[in-house]
Amino acid sequence: MSSMSDAWIRNAVAEAVGAFILVTSTLLVVGAGATPRALTYGLVVVGLVVGLGHVSGGHFNPAITLAMLLDRKIDVLGAAAYWIAQFAGAALGAVTVMLTTDREVVEAGTPRIADAMDVGGAIVLEAIFTFAIVLVVFCSVVDERAPLSAYPFGIGMTVAVGAFATDALTGGALNPAKGFGPAVVSGEWDAVAAWLAGPIIGAALAWAFYRFVIAPPGNTPAFGRRRPTYPEPVPPPGPSLLP
Repeated sequence: MSSMSDAWIRNAVAEAVGAFILVTSTLLVVGAGATPRALTYGLVVVGLVVGLGHVSGGHFNPAITLAMLLDRKIDVLGAAAYWIAQFAGAALGAVTVMLTTDREVVEAGTPRIADAMDVGGAIVLEAIFTFAIVLVVFCSVVDERAPLSAYPFGIGMTVAVGAFATDALTGGALNPAKGFGPAVVSGEWDAVAAWLAGPIIGAALAWAFYRFVIAPPGNTPAFGRRRPTYPEPVPPPGPSLLP
C-alpha cells in the first residue's frame, strides 16, 4: 500500500472516530438540559480538534469538509472519503448509545423542528450558526494572519453558542453527520432538511464570505494545509487545526 493510501486511510479513520465520539457524547447528555447539551457539544469539539486535528485536519462535520473542498484544501476523492467516514462514525455512535442505554435516548437526541418553526426558518437558523462556525474555522486556522494559540476554544465556543441558540428550535445539529447518526437509529427524518440543507448552505456562504471579502488581497486558495504535517510527496487532505 502506498504512503498516499496510508495517509487517506489514517485521515478517514480519524474523522470516523471523531464523529463517533461527538455523537456518542452529545446523545448521552440529551436529558441534561439545553446548557449541558450545548457545553458538551462545544467541549467535545475542542477536545477532538486538539487531539485529532493534526491527523485529519479535525473536520468531524461534512459542512466543514465541503467548505475546505470549495477552498481547494482537499480534493474531491478526499472529501468523499471524509464524508463517508463522518456519516459512518456518527451512525455507529448512535447505534452504540442505543445498545448501551435505550433506543429512547437516541430518539430524544434526534434533531426536531419546534412547533413554532417552519422548515424554512429551521434551515435559516442552522445555516446562520453553521456559517458562524465555518467562518471562525477559516479566520482562525486558514488565515495566515491569525495567531494559532487559542483557535480550538474559539471553534468549540462558537459551536456551543450555536447549539444553545438553536437547541429548542431545530435540535441544534449544525452538522449533517450529527443529525444523520441519530436519525438512522430512530427513523425520524422530519428535520432532515434543517440539519442537512442548513449546514451545507451556511458552510458555502461562509467560504464565499471569507474568500471574497475577508481574505487578504492576492491570497488565493491552494491545495494543502496552512502548515503541512506530512512530508512530501504525500499531500495532506485538509487544513490542519493544529500548528
